[in-house]
Amino acid sequence: MENHKIIQLIKNSNHLPEVPKSFGEILNMLFDPCNYNMDVCIEKFSHHPQLEKVLIQVLNDHSKLKREIVSIKDAVVYLGAKNVRIIAIAYIIRLLLPDRTGRAQIFDHNIYMKHCIGTSIASSMIAEKTGLCDKDKMFVYGLIHDIGIIVLDVCLPESLDKIYDLQKKGVHQIVAEKIVLGGITHSEIGRWICKEWGLPDEIAQIVGFHHTPFLSNQYTTEIQIVHLGDSISANYYEKLIGNKTAFIFSEKVMESLGVNKEFVIEIIKKLPKEVAKINQIINFKFL
Repeated sequence: MENHKIIQLIKNSNHLPEVPKSFGEILNMLFDPCNYNMDVCIEKFSHHPQLEKVLIQVLNDHSKLKREIVSIKDAVVYLGAKNVRIIAIAYIIRLLLPDRTGRAQIFDHNIYMKHCIGTSIASSMIAEKTGLCDKDKMFVYGLIHDIGIIVLDVCLPESLDKIYDLQKKGVHQIVAEKIVLGGITHSEIGRWICKEWGLPDEIAQIVGFHHTPFLSNQYTTEIQIVHLGDSISANYYEKLIGNKTAFIFSEKVMESLGVNKEFVIEIIKKLPKEVAKINQIINFKFL
């Protein structure tokens, strides 16, 4: 994978930001706060002053506290690990998209981000319904599951536009990617960047296998939930870009998770309104 021509082109594009390994260490601690010393985690924020600033700003902008928060320790304590996780993931997406638009000319980044939010919401709803996973974690995984697409938007925008053009003509996204990218997909690119940046292995596995949930022998339940959430949101996304393509929901995954078509239809009906609500809240403006 490391030697694939697309990976080499991404590396040589000069558009991929450097992310210190300490960022991955912070995320590992935030995803498993009971097994880590949070004082050590907070100390690692000193390597990321901009992230510190963002966390403190978010808390001061949205809290009802009677005093201004000025320290990262107070911000982490008041926000809690789950909220800090969401902000940290949004922060890394902003590192990739500093101008908020991406570089592709045809591909619409803002519409695609609605798909990512839709995947977050659907995955969270599935987790809550089944009780199989932490719904807040699944929301975070939905935001980052397609980070490979964002990498392409930043580093190889012409390739992403070719993929998008084929997709608009009715070619399945994964097929279009393999045609344009010489046999690899955004999932493999995403898994590579997760490992490159030292992000938690759980994130790397979900990013890498959310289209092929039965090829991984780790975090299988989480991957299956994101796979189903992604499929539900993909239908929503196809309508947003004017396609009539319909994604088929894996009955094997649904059976494994213990959900039925009626529940999936329920999520489908709720998704547009919920995406609009969350998109207004997040919108990555605070970055």
